[in-house]
Amino acid sequence: MEKYIPIGFTKKCHGVKGELKVHITDQYLEDFTKSPVVFLEIKGKQVPHFIEQIKISNDLILKMEDVDSKEAANELASKEMFLQPKHILKIEEREFEASDEELLFEKYIDFSIIDSNLGDVGKIQDIVEFPQQEMAVITRNEKEVYIPLHDDLIENIDLEKQYIYMSLPDGILEL
Repeated sequence: MEKYIPIGFTKKCHGVKGELKVHITDQYLEDFTKSPVVFLEIKGKQVPHFIEQIKISNDLILKMEDVDSKEAANELASKEMFLQPKHILKIEEREFEASDEELLFEKYIDFSIIDSNLGDVGKIQDIVEFPQQEMAVITRNEKEVYIPLHDDLIENIDLEKQYIYMSLPDGILEL
């Protein structure tokens, strides 16, 4: 019998397209984002679900293949999640270290911010913490610009291409 490693759990449905909010234990976050499949415990068995997309913002959002409706996602809510040992990265393969002290978005330094209207607005040079939220620091037109990293503005994060797709409010780059 194959062993599985518990990495977190599904929470509630997100939207109407079959997405789920999930909680992943910090030490397994990178393993989860690089795995092609996650196993959910259903009726005492680990059932494979192929990962279609992972969105990382204030919440971690998981879209699985063949889960295309709110009803289908609701059936998978509140389930324990597992990975196979072969999908757990070795220490030398890891790019990020989990740390309680690290800012949530700090791992996205050097990612490019792509706005839905303006296109590429710049590469994140630093992440700074303000009382209400974290801000990405970019240089645009030889000027330092702060962009709020908020769930409502982030549309998607592409870990492979190192892009953060956002829908920025008009005029924010002129502040």
